[in-house]
Amino acid sequence: MPSLLSCFVASFTFASSALGRSYTLSKTYDSSNFFDEFDFQTTGTHTNQRDDNWSWVSYQTKNAAISQGLAAVKDGQVYLGVDHTNQLRAVDDGGPGRPTLRIQSKSSFKHGLVITRFSHLPQPVCGGWPGYWTVGTGQWPRAGEIDLYEGWHLAPANKVALHVGPSADIGQCVIDQSAQTAQVLTGNCDNTFEDGVHQWANQGCQSEETRNGIWGSSQGGIQALEWTSDFIKVYSWPVGSAPSNIGQQNPDTSSWGTPSVQLKKPTCDTETAFSEQKLLFTLPFCGNPPGNDQFWSQLSADGRNGPTCKSITGAPSCVDYVANNPQAFKNFYFQIQDIRYFVDQGQSKLLLDGSGSLFTFNYETSRPSGDNWIGIWADNDAQAPQSSSTAWAYADKSSGSVRVTPSGSMASGNYKAYLMSNDRTILATVGRFDYDGSAQDTAFKIKTRYNKNCGGGVTNDVTVRQGSNGMCVNSNCNVGSLDIATVGNCPSGQIRISYWQNPDCAGDWYGYGYGSRGTCRGLWSDGWNFQSMWISCADPNSDCVQQGSCTAAAEPEVGICRAAFHLKSRSHADCTGDVHNDVVVAQGNGKCIDTNCAVGSLEVTGAGTCPDGQLRISYWEQAGCSGKWFGYGYGSRNTCRALWSGGWSFKSLYVSCAKQSDDCVSQGSCTADQVPSNSIC
Repeated sequence: MPSLLSCFVASFTFASSALGRSYTLSKTYDSSNFFDEFDFQTTGTHTNQRDDNWSWVSYQTKNAAISQGLAAVKDGQVYLGVDHTNQLRAVDDGGPGRPTLRIQSKSSFKHGLVITRFSHLPQPVCGGWPGYWTVGTGQWPRAGEIDLYEGWHLAPANKVALHVGPSADIGQCVIDQSAQTAQVLTGNCDNTFEDGVHQWANQGCQSEETRNGIWGSSQGGIQALEWTSDFIKVYSWPVGSAPSNIGQQNPDTSSWGTPSVQLKKPTCDTETAFSEQKLLFTLPFCGNPPGNDQFWSQLSADGRNGPTCKSITGAPSCVDYVANNPQAFKNFYFQIQDIRYFVDQGQSKLLLDGSGSLFTFNYETSRPSGDNWIGIWADNDAQAPQSSSTAWAYADKSSGSVRVTPSGSMASGNYKAYLMSNDRTILATVGRFDYDGSAQDTAFKIKTRYNKNCGGGVTNDVTVRQGSNGMCVNSNCNVGSLDIATVGNCPSGQIRISYWQNPDCAGDWYGYGYGSRGTCRGLWSDGWNFQSMWISCADPNSDCVQQGSCTAAAEPEVGICRAAFHLKSRSHADCTGDVHNDVVVAQGNGKCIDTNCAVGSLEVTGAGTCPDGQLRISYWEQAGCSGKWFGYGYGSRNTCRALWSGGWSFKSLYVSCAKQSDDCVSQGSCTADQVPSNSIC
C-alpha cells in the first residue's frame, strides 16, 4: 500500500538517480570463454517455429556455427556472423532460411553494470535485422526485455526499446524524454499498449539514438547498461568518445552524464517490470514486420524519406533478395572485444585468509545485515551465484572472519566465493581458488529415497563431513525416507534432521528429528509437509527445542507438497513491507483473505502445482469476501503480483487456481459490480 513515506521517497528519486555508483568487475566474456558461456539456440522462444518473428533463418548449433565460420575467434576477438557465400532457394514455406546465429548467455543477472566493447557492428543492409538484447528469465513480456541494439534494413540510427508486461499486472511504465538524450518515439513500455496512431502493440517504449550513435559502425563502439533498483540506463559511445574510466576494473558512473535512454521510478517500477535478464545476440533476416511487402515495397528502407528496399535491390521480396545475394551480408556481423559485468559493491570486501583454517574468509561491508552470507561455487558454474552453493555460512556483521566448512559434495578442484545479501545481490567476490577434498573426514552419508521405507529412486546422495555445520538438502516433495549408510563417525541418534517449508532451507521451520547410521529413517509427514532439510551431526540435548529456547512452527493445515500455491500478502505494490497473510491453498480449493486496505501485492512463491497465469484473484468490497464484487485478476507462481487499485478499492480477496477462460466474465455469463466513485478504503 502506498504511504506518505513512500510518496516522500519517490519525490527524491530523480535527485538520487543522478548520483553515480562505483562498481567492481564480477565476470568477463571474451574470446577465452565466450562460446562456453553462451547457448546456441536453434529456434526462438517458441520452439515450434524457427523464429519468434517468423524471420527467414536457419539458426545453427554451436558445432555447426563454428565449422561454417559463423562463430569464430578473429584477431583475439569474438566474431558472430552469417552465411555470406551460398545462394539459396527463395522459398518461404516454413522451411530453413539463411544460416545464422541466435545465442543467449547461460548466466542471468539482476542489477549491476554491463559494458560491451564492439570492434565491428553489423552493416545496415536490406533484409537484415540485427539485435543485441537482454531477455527476462520468466514469461515474456512480463519478465521484461531490453533491446540495446536493434533496427532493420537501412535504418540510420539505433532504436533502443524496452518491453514490459501489461500495466494491469505491473503498473504504469512509461519513459521520460527529459531524462535522456535519445529521441522518444513511443513512450509506453507496456507491450500490449496501442493507440492506433503513435504506438502499436509489441512496440514497447522505443527511443532513437540521434546523438553519439554506434549504429552500423565498422569501427565498433561501446554500450553500457546500468541497472539498479531505481532505474535502468543505456549509454552508447562511438570509438574514442567513451568516458576515460570505461576500461577500469572499478568504473564510477557519476561522470558519465545523461544516458541515451533511461527508465526510472516513479514513472516505472523497474523492480516489478523486469526479472533477471540474459544477454542475447541475434542476426535474422526479413520476418515480421521488415520482411512484409509493405516494409519491402512501400515504406522507405531508411524509415524516413528514402527509396524502398525493392527499388534499391530490384528484388521482388525480402526473402528473394536474402536468398540470392549472400555477398550482401559479408559485413553483417558483430565483433566483440569483451562484455564485462560489474556489481555495485559500495565499500564491501571479501578475502580468503590463506594463513587461517580451511575456507576462512575475512569480510567487510557497508551494507551489513543479519541475512548476509558467504557462499562457495565451482569455478565453472556459469549460473553462480543464482544456483545452489556447495557450502555457505552467515556473515552477519559489518566486518569479521567466517569459517565456511566444505560440504560433503565438494570434490577437489577450483572454486569461487561471493559475499551476498539475502536476495543474492553480490556484495564482494573472491576469484578462483583451489580445494583438496581428500583432507576431510566423514560424519555420515545418506541417500534420500522416494518411499518412506527406503524404497524407490535415489534423489540425493550426500556426504556430511566431520566438524561441518551440516548442509541443506532439497527434497522437493520427492523424499519419504533417508537411507543412512554405516560409514562415518556421527554417534548413534545424533544425525539431526531439521525440516523446512521451502527449498534451500527457507520459510517456516517445523522442528527436528534424529536418526542413526546404518538405519532407514522415515521422515515426518512422509515428506508431504516440507521441501528441504538441514542435516547435520548434533546431540539432541543441545537443540533449542529441548532447551526450551525456541519453538517450531505449527504443523500446517495444508502440507506444502499438496498445495496449489503459496502466497504472502504484502503492504506495498512491489512485494515489500509487512506480511499480512501467509496462505497455502490446497489443490482444488480456494481461500478468502481479508486485506482490510493494508495489502498492495501478493508475493507468490514457486511452491505448488497451479499452472502459470491461473492463480485467480477475486476482488470483494467487504471483509469475508462479501458486498460488491469487482471482478477477477490473474497471476502466476514465483512472481510478485501487484493488486488492482493498489489495494485501495477492496477489503478482501478470494484466491484459487482456475483458468481465465473458464471464468464467468470471459464466458459472458456475469458482470462485475461498478466500482464506487469513492475508494472503499
